[in-house]
Amino acid sequence: MALTKQSRYTFYVLGLLLLSLLAGYLGGRSGSNGDSSVTVASSVSSGKAVWINKIKNAGELKVGCADAPPTLVVKSNGTCTGPDLIPMQNLADGIGVKLKTVATTWQNMVAGLQANKYDVAADLDQTVERSLAIRFTKPSWSYPGVFLTARDGRYTTSKKILASGKAIATPQGTAEDAALQQAKAKELRVDTNQNAASSVKAGRAVALFTDLGTAVDMATKDKSMGIVVPDPAVFVHYVAYGVPADIDARSLDIANVAIDNSVASGEVARAFAEAGYRDVDALGDLQIKP
Repeated sequence: MALTKQSRYTFYVLGLLLLSLLAGYLGGRSGSNGDSSVTVASSVSSGKAVWINKIKNAGELKVGCADAPPTLVVKSNGTCTGPDLIPMQNLADGIGVKLKTVATTWQNMVAGLQANKYDVAADLDQTVERSLAIRFTKPSWSYPGVFLTARDGRYTTSKKILASGKAIATPQGTAEDAALQQAKAKELRVDTNQNAASSVKAGRAVALFTDLGTAVDMATKDKSMGIVVPDPAVFVHYVAYGVPADIDARSLDIANVAIDNSVASGEVARAFAEAGYRDVDALGDLQIKP
């Protein structure tokens, strides 16, 4: 029987639909056979912990750290200790690997993470600039930036320090450095907090602007120096762990669980107290007051 024009058109459309369905079926089958061309992105979407598995295969979690007593201390042998390593130690224990610390400087912390010198950058302040290059876990604690200055009675408030017209010392590349730049303060940018404090004692700077933990440690060891808490605050930062920009969501979730559990258990707070850390409302005689 001869087909009409309408019948031929109908068979044509049905044929195209059949071919389309067949192609989709075959494509789906070939994509489910563990083809070597599957990308990391597809592994991420399937829920695989790519970053975590890489660390497990290496047998160690490498954590970059810079000197910031008492939360992190770089020892003479190039290793690090301190309360802020606790969540990463718990992560390492949880996935069955060793924790290895890699000493670096604050100036090179982000660059080292990007160069794969370590898997995690510890004790890192969350900033927009850093977020453009890396990602952050959940924070483990927060702190204000404070001034460390001589106890000679001249500079008892942050207003007097900022209005002095004299340089304020701070380590280059830190969040405190960025905060002083935003405040348009005159800076003396150095490589470490220790050299910044030496600049204050030598009269080259009016004060050191640093994190509360470092200021507490220095003021405890050197009674000629005291802490001025800015009012209003110059900046308050949340401290987290830097991780690679391309970390998969599943691995980030696992790292965040280790951090949340370490904080919720009180383990981090107890370690901070044992290391001599004090909050701003418990500075006592370390604080210089108007």
